[in-house]
Formats: sequence, C-alpha cells, structure tokens
Amino acid sequence: MEAIVERVLFEAMERLRADGKIPAEVRPSVVIERPKRDEFGDFGCALPLALGKATRRNPAECGKELMAAIQAPEGLFQAVTFAPPGYLNFKVAPAAWFERMRDVTTLPASGAGERVLLEFVSANPTGPLHVGHGRGAVLGDSVARLMRATGYAVETEYYVNDVGNQMAMMGLSLHCRGREILGSSDGSDFPENGYRGQYVRDVAAEFVATEAGRAACLKAYEDLGARDDNPCTHFAEERLLAVIRGTLRSGDIEFDHWTNERSLYASGAVERTTDILLQRDNAYRDEAGSILFRMEGKADEDDRVMVRASGVPTYFAADIAYHDDKARRGFTRLINIWGADHHGYIPRMKASLEAMGHNPAMLQVLLVQMVTLTRGGVAVPMGKRSGEFVTLQEVLDEVGRDAVRFLFLLRKADAQMEFDLDLAKSQTMDNPVYYVQYGHARVASILRKAAGLGIAVPGFSEALRESLTLPEEQSLIKDVARFAGVVESAARRCEPHHIAFYLTDLVKGFHGYYTRNKHTEKVISSDPAKTAARLFLVSRVQSVLAAGLRLLGVSAPEEMRLAADDDTA
Repeated sequence: MEAIVERVLFEAMERLRADGKIPAEVRPSVVIERPKRDEFGDFGCALPLALGKATRRNPAECGKELMAAIQAPEGLFQAVTFAPPGYLNFKVAPAAWFERMRDVTTLPASGAGERVLLEFVSANPTGPLHVGHGRGAVLGDSVARLMRATGYAVETEYYVNDVGNQMAMMGLSLHCRGREILGSSDGSDFPENGYRGQYVRDVAAEFVATEAGRAACLKAYEDLGARDDNPCTHFAEERLLAVIRGTLRSGDIEFDHWTNERSLYASGAVERTTDILLQRDNAYRDEAGSILFRMEGKADEDDRVMVRASGVPTYFAADIAYHDDKARRGFTRLINIWGADHHGYIPRMKASLEAMGHNPAMLQVLLVQMVTLTRGGVAVPMGKRSGEFVTLQEVLDEVGRDAVRFLFLLRKADAQMEFDLDLAKSQTMDNPVYYVQYGHARVASILRKAAGLGIAVPGFSEALRESLTLPEEQSLIKDVARFAGVVESAARRCEPHHIAFYLTDLVKGFHGYYTRNKHTEKVISSDPAKTAARLFLVSRVQSVLAAGLRLLGVSAPEEMRLAADDDTA
C-alpha cells in the first residue's frame, strides 16, 4: 500500500511539473511514513514541506496543489488532508485495505531486468567463521532472497583472499605446529602474530599425517616456495574453506560463485589492470618505483599504492582487477557487504571503477557493525589470532539456525548489536524468533481445530469484511495488507531488518487480538459468518508470516509449545 501511495504522489508531481507549477529541476524524494497517531490517517508524507522549501513557497499552497493533482484509483482513499506545517495525510478506505487481502503474498517484480552481483562474507581462509562473519553472511543471504523474490536477477559470490601476508602467516603457523607434532620443535619459534587456535593444531595434525605434509614440515619454511603459495598454505586453505562452506550450509547459505584472488594473478588480470591505469594516467610511478593510483579530484584521500617498489602488488591492486572483472561480466549493480571498518575503502573502489571505464554508481556497499556475543551477561572473546573465540558453527549448534538468522536481522546492519546466547536458545515469548514463530504455530493450531470440526477456510470474498468489525481485526487487515509493500521497500533498500520488524509487529497484533478475545470473541464460534471471516483473516496472517520468515531463511513451524500453554481456538 505504501508503494501505491508513493506512486499516486509521484504522478501528481509529474502533472504539476507538466503544468509548470513545479520546476523541472525540483525533484524531492517521496517518503511515505506511518503516522504515530491514528487520527492522522494510515500514511503521511512531508512532500509539501519539501516542495515549499525547494520553491520558496508556502507549504500549504503546495499541499493544496498536490491534493488537486492527485488522481487515485477509485475508492482508494477515504480522505486526503493537509496538516501544518507541510504534511499530506492519507486515510485508505476500509474496502481498499480488504481488497489487498485477495492475494497477500504476491510480490511486485520491481527489480525485473536488473542483474545484481552480491558479494559477501569473503573472509580469509585463515580460520573458522566467527559471529561477526555470521552477521554479514545472514544479511547477504537475506538480501539475495528479498531481491530474487521481487524480480532482481541476483547472483551471489564469495571472494577468497588467498594471497598476501595473512595467508603467509597461516601457512607458517601450520608449518610450526606440524613441526611440534613431529617433535622437530618445542614451539618456542612459533611466530608472535601467528594463528594460535586449536583448529590450527587440528589441521596441522591432518597435514603431517600425509606424506607430503610430513616432508614439508621437516623442511625450513623458506625452502617450500613463496610464503603465501606453498604446500602449507594450500592445505590450510583447502581444509579451512571446507570448514567455512560447512558452516555456511548450516546457516542455509549457499553461494553461486567462489572466486579466488590467486586466479586474478594467474590470469594476468592484476598486471593488465595496472598497465591500463598507467596508460590512462590514472596511476603513476613515484621516485621509489612504486605504482600509485591517483585519488586527486576523486575523493578527499591521498594517492594509494597499487604496487610496492619491490614489485609486489597490494590488496588494492587485486581489488581493482576484481571489481573490473565483476563489471565486465554484465552486471548492472554490484553490492558488497563489508565490515564497518572498511568505510574508508569505498571512495577508492568507486574511483577505481570510474578509472576503468565503469559507472561508479553501480557499486553499493552495505556496512555491517561489530557483534558482541554474551553469555550470562558477560562478553565472550572473539579473536581469530588468539584462538580464544566462539565460532559461528558453535553458535549455530547451540542456539539453532532460526535464532541466529532472525536475531542478526533484528537490528539494522550498521548498528552495533549484542547477541545474547541465553536469550537466543530460550523457548519463551521473550525470545524474538520464538515469539514470531509461535504466532505462525498458533494460527496453525486454530486451523487444525477448524479442520477437525469440518469447517473449511473460505476464499476471498468482499462479504467477509462485514463480519470483521473489531478494532483489532481492522488493524490486522491493515498489517497483513502491508506485506508486499514492506518486502518491495526492503528489497529496494537492501534492508531485511524491515521484514523482521514487520513480522514482529504483525505477530504482536495477532497475539493481542487472540488473547483479548479468545473467551468472548473466539475465532471459531457458533456464528458461522464470523467464524468464516475470522478463519480467513487468521489464515492470511499465517500466509504472510510463513512468506516473511522464508524470506529471512527462518522456518515456520506448525507446532510449538510454551512452558504454560493453555491456548484454545
């Protein structure tokens, strides 16, 4: 419904623009809001205020012109009013709300024709995924689900950073642990910044159990080849990527593509990209022999080193080649999910895309803030280098996939969050995911009871609305009818937390309706007309809950129990 109101206002502005009442260059955003007070209607928009500011006119005059230019579908609005200092308020007609109940889970194909490459997680294969990685993984997978559901052609990709100092340190850590297992070292030579987790010992034990691994660990690390490209790093990468893949599968997350950084070097893409930028004068050699990318005029940053004086490329050089490759694959939009600490990297990547001949606006970066894991109110340490951390797999095993996914999506991605392990595994209404899932199970229980009594759930009929007169029923109709608009908006904005918020609000309304009326106005009663109407309403609630949870990758159970469950339909 929000999308319909937005379109009506946009079309009204176009009519005013055609009549010369709004300058062509004045194009304020149309932001539809839900008023906090019912008397203001169902939706509000501050467009008159924005137009008044842009045109230096009285917002009230702008509001009157907009109202006169509105050509809404017949019967859509019960009232459209102006409210100072510059708002238009819309009250949708009850019949129009109920008409949306006809097919509540059909979604608009608003993204049709847009090819999207969504890259996320992309953690170095130097250890198991931790909870911070999990938040980005759930966000990326849910964004992909939302966008696919609304018509976007989305492909997902994991970029494996298997080149550089971190892989070199992983290989050296594995080599040192292997030598300890073989009795060739007492561990005193283990690097200060090495990876110390038990998982390194486990992988090393597998490695030295092979003939090739034993031979490698009996040699000096320097004699094995490049520090980041030798039998130790290859074995660690293979085993740890297998662990990462397994953890992602546990979270119901699959990728269409896995791309290795090493392949960009092997194909010559990094060298070719560097040469192109030098030829176009977007890069230059300094006196020391390093190659730097020109940032002057592109962002408020210093020029950035692409290739060191030693001839070794930096991560930036490979990232330029990688994003150039993405753009050349025919995608119209590139979405990356990065940790919030990579914020400063965004201008560089946009500048490099432009330098390579691509539209920098095609790159969209979603930033994910840190996660604090707590147990019993105490923070749990998370540090891959120290080895003292709880893995994402351990959290999935302890609290379950549904809780992990839903709780991660219950906060906006760029807001820091605390993940309470005790709350996540509790089977009470205090647990947000349990609360929402219980709403679905509660409706399923009602429908099972109706089926047992031989009462069928009716299909859509305008006549059903006449029996849904309770304020809570009218509110539920509106909440259910908003589903498609919420999904479309969440997909467009790449913000799945809106779905989690919406489902929570919908279930809150349903639980309140059910609890307040289960003794006086039961869903199944002796009144056939009310019973039919209420069964139709709650069945639509169930459909939307199931569809919304599915978009978040969360299950919708048919049966659940609380410690003290005395529910009756």
